[in-house]
Amino acid sequence: MFLKRISGAGRRFASRMVLMGCLVLGQGAALAPVASAEGLDGLFSIFEPSDEASIGKQQHPRILAQYGGEYVQEGLNEYILDVGLRLAFATGRTDISWQFTILNSPVVNAFALPGGYVYISRGLLALANNEAEIAGVLAHEIGHVIARHGAQRQSRATGLGLLGALAGILTQNADVFRMGQTVGGLYLAGYSRDQEFEADQLGVKYLGLAGYPREAMAGFLKRMQAHAEFQSRLAGNGGQSQFDFFATHPQTDDRIARAEQLAAREADALERHYGQAEFMTKLDGILYGDDIKEGVIRSRWFLHPDLRLKFRAPKGFQLINSQRAVYAVNGKGYQMVFDLDPGGLKGLSVSDYLRRVWMREQNLRYVDDIQVGGAQAARTELVLQQNGKRIFVTAVAINFGYDKVARFVYTGPDLNAELRKLYRGSYNSFQPMTYDEAMAIKPVHLDLRFVENERSVEQLVKSMADLQNRKALFILLNPEFDGKDPEPGDPYKLPVYGR
Repeated sequence: MFLKRISGAGRRFASRMVLMGCLVLGQGAALAPVASAEGLDGLFSIFEPSDEASIGKQQHPRILAQYGGEYVQEGLNEYILDVGLRLAFATGRTDISWQFTILNSPVVNAFALPGGYVYISRGLLALANNEAEIAGVLAHEIGHVIARHGAQRQSRATGLGLLGALAGILTQNADVFRMGQTVGGLYLAGYSRDQEFEADQLGVKYLGLAGYPREAMAGFLKRMQAHAEFQSRLAGNGGQSQFDFFATHPQTDDRIARAEQLAAREADALERHYGQAEFMTKLDGILYGDDIKEGVIRSRWFLHPDLRLKFRAPKGFQLINSQRAVYAVNGKGYQMVFDLDPGGLKGLSVSDYLRRVWMREQNLRYVDDIQVGGAQAARTELVLQQNGKRIFVTAVAINFGYDKVARFVYTGPDLNAELRKLYRGSYNSFQPMTYDEAMAIKPVHLDLRFVENERSVEQLVKSMADLQNRKALFILLNPEFDGKDPEPGDPYKLPVYGR
């Protein structure tokens, strides 16, 4: 989350944070733009520019801001750059200034901007088995750039994209408006089926030209599929993550089969480079899961040990952390945003703050004085019109102490008794964390280890950090042990506390 450490439980804020502003109904918001021609259908002309390099350059800092910045680890960034440039060289497109960036995000994703800006998350790197699989990811994204899919795509906002776009329109905040247009894992609907196949086909070609095994394309797709299945089992609802690779690169049943067929068709007798040993060495020590300095997600709970706060998203919602705010979506058009206002109450009561500061441009029918965990709070509801559709908004402001305000916004196409109950359970869960709770949250890193003597998977798992479904996670990270007993000397990745 964009909230940073200062000192004191309620005082840890970043002075650079952009506030609501960044939430749906910020100061200076006006309803007039909602009905204008600059509606959601017209938001994404940014992806049809004549100068694609300038678009990539313009959006690059926003991608970094939204994904926690660039992840830096000695030797790893240079390694990924070398792999990317090896593939880029194979394309022959020396007119493109290629950039390859590791994002500080646990979300398993990769994407590209027009102009040669290619991104891969540390969450995806942790999932990979070898250099060839990472090359398969990067080759696929390079394929999207070469084929100009970012410029050709008729983009449509989904999930957080709709939320960001709506926030930009309502606030008339240019930065938020552009953030709603940002490409990448959180903001765009998927590529078309044909575009995915074309990127796969180009990726297989570039893999072969760069000296990698062409079957690594299918291998990386299988890794993404295994992760999606693991996440679905973990969630217990059979649904797909709103934020992972397949959310922006839709999986189809025949993509893996077609990638395998392409690899077989181009088979040759050359010795190909898998690069497992070097990849594992470079990966050793990578941060795994949430960066606790930005807060952590545990199922539906968001916990911030520095800010000493916690809350829970409504049932059925999936949380995602960012430097702008904390978001949650349920895939059915309902969304939640949480942030903190460092400007404080300005000497006002919470209800007056909500009416006269946060939503001073809105014609609110009522503001209810409530309490949340013993703290003074205020709540309101309103209905907005967007492209002929009604959007129901519930907004809650909570006095977090030290004159700071915690803010929740829930939006969706409907509002009924059941939704009010879900929202109420969510904002009423907001509370300070105890010192012991905060100290109990530890960072997790991937440790490269080698099997010693005779060990079973169950014995190896005992040394893992206390994460959900540890054995299944271990197999996900080390698929070579699926149905196979470890042998002395076998390398494996193990999530452990600290480093």
